[in-house]
Amino acid sequence: MVEGHHVTVEWSGDPALGVVYLAAASRPHCKAKLSEREGKAHLTVQVHHTSLQTLRDIVDELMVSLADIEGE
Repeated sequence: MVEGHHVTVEWSGDPALGVVYLAAASRPHCKAKLSEREGKAHLTVQVHHTSLQTLRDIVDELMVSLADIEGE
């Protein structure tokens, strides 16, 4: 088994926005899953990398992308 570091980001809200967030989270080292319950979208993004610094860089870029979408 390969050692590594993991971060999980979770979000819930408007289903239309969930689809946009899902597209933004579709990137290398990220595994994104979108589901909908009771009219609310739930997004889970799992990020994995063997390098802690690279993991941090990936998560930082992901959060900037999501914040940019939120600000639109």
